[in-house]
Amino acid sequence: MIQDLLGINTQEKITVDLYIRVSTDRQAKEGDSLEEQESELKKFCEYRGFKIHKVFIERGKSGGNTNRPEYQKLVKDIEAGKINAVVVKKLDRLSRSLMDFEQLMIKLQEQDVGFISLRENFDTTTAMGKAMLRVALVFAQLEREQTAERIKDVFAWRAEQGLYNGGTRPFGYDSVSSELIPHKQEKKILQFMFESFIKTKSTTIVANECNSMGFRNRNGALWDKRQLHKILNHPVYLGKIRWNGQVFTGVHQPLVSEAIFNQAQEIFSERKIYRENKIVLGLLKGVLFCAECGHPMTPNYTKKRNGNIYRYYRCVSTLNPKEKLCPNKYFNMEHANDMVMEKLLKCATEHHFQLMTEHVNQKNEFIHRQLQAIQAEIEGLEGLLEAVKSKKEKYLDSLISNQFVAKEREMINAKIDEFTIHEKQFKGSVMKQQFEYTQKEEQLTNLETLKKELVFFKINAKSLETNELKKWLSANVEKVTISVESVMVKFRSVDLLV
Repeated sequence: MIQDLLGINTQEKITVDLYIRVSTDRQAKEGDSLEEQESELKKFCEYRGFKIHKVFIERGKSGGNTNRPEYQKLVKDIEAGKINAVVVKKLDRLSRSLMDFEQLMIKLQEQDVGFISLRENFDTTTAMGKAMLRVALVFAQLEREQTAERIKDVFAWRAEQGLYNGGTRPFGYDSVSSELIPHKQEKKILQFMFESFIKTKSTTIVANECNSMGFRNRNGALWDKRQLHKILNHPVYLGKIRWNGQVFTGVHQPLVSEAIFNQAQEIFSERKIYRENKIVLGLLKGVLFCAECGHPMTPNYTKKRNGNIYRYYRCVSTLNPKEKLCPNKYFNMEHANDMVMEKLLKCATEHHFQLMTEHVNQKNEFIHRQLQAIQAEIEGLEGLLEAVKSKKEKYLDSLISNQFVAKEREMINAKIDEFTIHEKQFKGSVMKQQFEYTQKEEQLTNLETLKKELVFFKINAKSLETNELKKWLSANVEKVTISVESVMVKFRSVDLLV
């Protein structure tokens, strides 16, 4: 029998998963309720003779992303090869994102799982169904993006008219009918903040004064200087609306005068200029990390009463009052710089070169073994690909050399289509393995370049300018961890702390 020749089991039913989603009450009222979708899908499966494996029901979830629990369960069924097809009522019930749906289609093709959408009449078992599916999905995403653009235009227009667009209500104001109205108590606290900052020129002092006087933020918590910095720089208190990087004249009442607001901005400008002039002193900025808690350490300074300036690196965990107190919170900048320079000079010795060479050789040997395994996988897939091509050719030759009735020719053509699908799958798998091979190959480490850079550093360290040292560190060092007792360096080209 021709059925036996083609390996077709006519008794086996197609097993499917049903996926149902409603994101809003409005969709339910418009005839897209969960019950309505489930009833329609089950009737379709009964008519087609499909066996239902599972029904996944998603309530109150958007189709804009794949962060949906039932959707993830559906994907696991696909990957486990438990089903032959996925059935939905409408395409956008499954996904509104072209990129997300592309990823799902890849999984479906890899597992030879079909996709059926009743409303759009799509069936990916046919070439036309696949093409039309992609076109419809493009238009679905286009509609969603146009809706988002219209909303953005409305918000931009409101800002231009000086209207408040919502969000976190600025301290000092109440929001009444989407309008900013001065809050009696908060307004007095805010005005005190501006006046105190102009006198002291310190957000830390202002925060301490507010806390000592019993003033609290809207959450009942103590003030800190970062909150003060945001408030004192916000143009909303000058009667303006900031939206999308632009500032517009608002319709709400300002809480401080233009003169007071500008005085506060001048103080911030002076501090910014001073810090920019001293930026080169932060030699290790961007590469220095705390060995105790793992947080970055950032350059800072304190101006003493006698006029002297004390410069140090500060663990950023100390800037967040919610963080656990770090025992390594401050580090003298000059001492830290000296410790790191000394460590880098030690790295340019034969002993450290030997340690790094042994580590790199072990790592490269491991990668070479992985490359060999990937190459073997590629060769195996290529063998399977050639076998599928050979079988496909035999069926094609049989169509030319033998006489078959129409039904037999139809079944042979179906088998040829099946081989074509397998051929594409094997080609995709080979390309995937080849890409992985290239990525692994790029992980092989050549230590010679780092050796040359360390020798250069050892010879020229004392003569290099600060900016030149910063460039060298940025190019060669990924991370430096520091504690009172030790310094550890991780170079960009070697996955090893030394």
